[in-house]
Amino acid sequence: GLPYGWEKKFDGKMNGFIYINHVTGETRTSPPTHGSSGTGPAPVQISAREQGSCKPGWRYAFNFCYYISAFADIQSHSGAQAACKTQGGELFWPQFVLESFFLKKTLNKVKISTHFFWTNGEKHSGKWDWGTGHPAFSNPKWSAGQPDGSGTCLAVYAHTGFLDDQPCETQYNYVCKTKP
Repeated sequence: GLPYGWEKKFDGKMNGFIYINHVTGETRTSPPTHGSSGTGPAPVQISAREQGSCKPGWRYAFNFCYYISAFADIQSHSGAQAACKTQGGELFWPQFVLESFFLKKTLNKVKISTHFFWTNGEKHSGKWDWGTGHPAFSNPKWSAGQPDGSGTCLAVYAHTGFLDDQPCETQYNYVCKTKP
């Protein structure tokens, strides 16, 4: 694995991988051999106010409960869907524009090990959707240059709160969502 803060990402223009440090902003073409490493920060405790009417380990906002996977708990898209089902919810889908930005702010405090987190969004027959029973996929907030065709599953870039298409087999942290 890479030291904390680093991400390996395919760059189509270079037809190769680049390494980005999201803590310092450094970009390089060779893997980093320095930087913070280890298992990552300790879990941030959830206050009773943050938990609201949600079960322990979940945060209340926008009349929903949100579960953020632990620092080292990363999954493929299908693995994240299964993990959320086990937790009693499903992968995050935005019902309100501000939800992604609430999560961005929360993730700045909580710290996840990946720079993206999975959403319920997938591309089916050339169209993006949030899945059965969810709002229509309209007016998405995409990261610059996205979607770029690199994948058929949607993740949120945790540093901005904007969407990015990613390969479904990539392993990221995830956020589950359910009603209280």
